[in-house]
Amino acid sequence: MEHIFEGLPQDKWLEIVLNASKAATNVELKRILERLAAMEILCEKRLGETWEEELKYLLSSEEVSDEIHRHMQNLAIESMGNILTQNE
Repeated sequence: MEHIFEGLPQDKWLEIVLNASKAATNVELKRILERLAAMEILCEKRLGETWEEELKYLLSSEEVSDEIHRHMQNLAIESMGNILTQNE
């Protein structure tokens, strides 16, 4: 049972996405796509046409790479919880 808590949350998330029920995974992936679409709209409205350039800069920036990594892990944990509660 200990192996469940080993490794990065994003790796466990992928494992869960690939092995959970199709219905639970579909709901969660649609939720993620909806949030991504909303965030892109928000970025475009707030930053204008340059938002994608800003995003590329952020993704390649050493300054925020740890923060991005931590946030990815948190999102993976949240998403796993969503899938697992639907999968019961």
